[in-house]
Amino acid sequence: MTKQPESEDIYSGRQIVWRWVLVGTLVVLGTATLLGASLAALGIHLEQSLGTTLLVVLIAFVIGGAITGWLSPGWTMWESGLASVLASLWLAFLAVRLLQIESQALYLLPLGLLLGLGCGLLGGRLGERLQTD
Repeated sequence: MTKQPESEDIYSGRQIVWRWVLVGTLVVLGTATLLGASLAALGIHLEQSLGTTLLVVLIAFVIGGAITGWLSPGWTMWESGLASVLASLWLAFLAVRLLQIESQALYLLPLGLLLGLGCGLLGGRLGERLQTD
């Protein structure tokens, strides 16, 4: 049996390494926290602007996905995408528990999951490009 090359396509049947999904989730959450804290230091309050908050979170998903894709070996697009989905679930949980926006969070959760997956996949693809260059 021959060994598969490291850069396989997503249809090759390569197993997802859940350790990298967990690492990616932590990277995405750390990136979102760092971006949010940086804006707060500049005097921009995220709880007052939903658009700014959404932009910061989406940028964090792309950057976190790119870092995960760059660090983990092999084809990692889906690992980065799943990491962003887990991070968006955690952020939705925090929004409901801490910010008390229960009605809005329920309607925005499917959108947040889809956007998180898309941005994580994009970031994972960018990370793969960085890894192969």
